Amino acid sequence: MAKNRKSSKSIAELKKEAQIIFNFWIRQRDKGLPCISCGKVKELQAGHFFAVKGFDGLRFDEDNVNGECVHCNCFDESHLIGYSENLEKKLGKTAFENLKKRAKEYKRNIGFKWNREELEKIKKKYK
Repeated sequence: MAKNRKSSKSIAELKKEAQIIFNFWIRQRDKGLPCISCGKVKELQAGHFFAVKGFDGLRFDEDNVNGECVHCNCFDESHLIGYSENLEKKLGKTAFENLKKRAKEYKRNIGFKWNREELEKIKKKYK
């Protein structure tokens, strides 16, 4: 019966589950590090450099998501200035440029949609 329930979940439900698991993984990966945007050592959330709203295809990209304090992630409109500078230092110039290239490619591929198989793989990988 549980197997049937698993297969009957909507893409939105699977995406939400995958996001919870992935965000927890990001917080564990970056635990003890300063906020990627402001540099202060605080409790971290999983903050996206390229926002999920406009770049859904990068929502589970490890380079795109980093530990960010609540203030910067939710309330600071200029947080991407510090995020950009610190992300390039963290990733290195080549990886940072590759992330920006993936964002441009995503914007060109209008109509990208997550599928069940991809979301299940993400859940399994980051669990």
